[in-house]
Amino acid sequence: MRILYLLLLTVFVQLSFAQSVYKDKKAPIENRIKDLVSKMTLEEKILQLNQYNAGRNTNVNNIGAEIKEIPSGIGSLIFFSADPVLRNQIQKKAMEESRLGIPILFGFDVIHGFRTVYPISLAQACSWNTDLVTQVSSVAAKEACLSGIDWTFSPMIDVARDPRWGRVSEGYGEDPYTNAMFGVATVKGYQGKDLSNPYSIAACLKHYVGYGMSEGGRDYHFSDVSPQSLWETYLVPYQACVKAGAATLMSAFNDISGVPASANHYTLTEILKKRWGHDGFVVSDWNSVEQLIAQGVAKDRKEAGLKAFMAGVEMDMMDKVYLENFQQLIKENKIPMSRIDDAVARILRVKFRLGLFDEPYTTVVDEKDRYLQPESRTLASKLAEESMVLLKNKNGILPLSSEVKKIAVIGPMAKDKSNLLGSWSYNGREKDVESIYEGLEKEFGTKVQLSYAKGCAFDGTDETELDEA
Repeated sequence: MRILYLLLLTVFVQLSFAQSVYKDKKAPIENRIKDLVSKMTLEEKILQLNQYNAGRNTNVNNIGAEIKEIPSGIGSLIFFSADPVLRNQIQKKAMEESRLGIPILFGFDVIHGFRTVYPISLAQACSWNTDLVTQVSSVAAKEACLSGIDWTFSPMIDVARDPRWGRVSEGYGEDPYTNAMFGVATVKGYQGKDLSNPYSIAACLKHYVGYGMSEGGRDYHFSDVSPQSLWETYLVPYQACVKAGAATLMSAFNDISGVPASANHYTLTEILKKRWGHDGFVVSDWNSVEQLIAQGVAKDRKEAGLKAFMAGVEMDMMDKVYLENFQQLIKENKIPMSRIDDAVARILRVKFRLGLFDEPYTTVVDEKDRYLQPESRTLASKLAEESMVLLKNKNGILPLSSEVKKIAVIGPMAKDKSNLLGSWSYNGREKDVESIYEGLEKEFGTKVQLSYAKGCAFDGTDETELDEA
C-alpha cells in the first residue's frame, strides 16, 4: 500500500509539472512567471540571483568553472567560450537535471561587434549615423546568438569628460544627448522588435550611474556627482535607453554623493524601477558587491550583499556573496521574501521574453556561416569610413596626388593588426585584419614605392629605431 501511495504521488507530481502554466507557450508571460515562482524553493530562487564565469578562457583572471562545477539551477553564466556546442551541453544539464528545468542566461561582452569587428563606440559616435549603428549592432547580435550568447553587457553609455579615464573608448563621448541617441540605436540593434527573435540578444546598460566621472580618471574611484549634474547629464542616456526597452542594467563601482552606485536605493529603485518603471533586472559589475567593503559601507560580505540587494541589485556577478549569505539573511528576517520573489521574477521575465523556456538551445551552424559574411564586412567598412574625422590637412596634402611616387609609412600601428581590432573585442581575430601597410600595398600596388619604419613601440624607452624613422 505504501509503495502504491508513493507511485501515485510521483505520478501526480509529474502530471502537475506537465500541466504547469509556466510551461505553456501560449500563456501570458506574467502568468508563467507567477506560476513558476510559486513552485520554486528558496534555494532555487537564490541560485537564480547569481552569475558564474564558465567556459574556456586564456586569461588567468577569467578561468571559468567546469560543467560539473556549475549548479544546474544557476541564473546566469558569463560565457567566455562563446561555443554553441558547449553552451548546449551546459544548458542541457540545467534543463534536464534541475527540478523545474529553468534555462541559464548566457552573457558575454559584445561591445563593438562579435567576430566581425566594428569601430569602437567612441568612433561610432563620430559617424552621426544612428541607423547604421543599429544595423551593425543587429549583425553583432546575430553572430553572438549563433555562438550561444543571449545577453550582452553593452552598450556603455557613461558620459565621460576626463580623457584620462581608461574606458572612454567604450562609450559615445562627453555629450549626454549623443550617448542617449547612440545608446538607443545600439539597444534597438541588439534586441530588435522582439527579444524572442532567434537573433536578438538582451542589452545591458552600463555602468549605472556616473561611472565616467571617476576622480582623476582613475577606475573604481570616487566621483563627485551633484543632484543637478546627475539629472541633467548622467541619467539622460539611461532614461532614453530604458524608454527604448533595454532589458537590463549593470550597477557601477563609483559612488554618488558618498553612496556607492551598487548600494544606492535612490538610483536603483526610486528612479529606475519606480519612476521609470523598468521591469527587467540589475546585475552588479564584476565583484562590485564585495567592493562595498572597500568603499566603507559594509563591514563584511554578508552586509555587502544585504545592502546591494535591498538597494536594487538583483543579480550578483561573480563574487558569490548572495549565494553564500542569503539563506541566513532571510532566516534573520533582514531580507523579506517579497523582495526575493520580485528579484527572481525580474530575472525570469528577461528569460521568458528571450524565449529561453521554449527554445533553450542554440542551433549549431558551421563557423563559415556564422561570421564575417560579405554584407557584414561591407557594413564594417562603411561605418569605419563614416567614423573618420580629419583633424588637420596642412597644405592640402590629402587626397594624395596621383603624381606621388613614394610614401613613407611610419609608426608602430602601421603593421600592427591586434590594435586595429580595438579594445573589448574578445572574438576578433588578427587573421581577419588587414593592416594599414597591407591596405596601402593593396591600393597602390607597384605604382608607388612604400617605405616603412616602426620608429618606436607603444610603451617603453627603446629609441633604437627612431633614427630610421
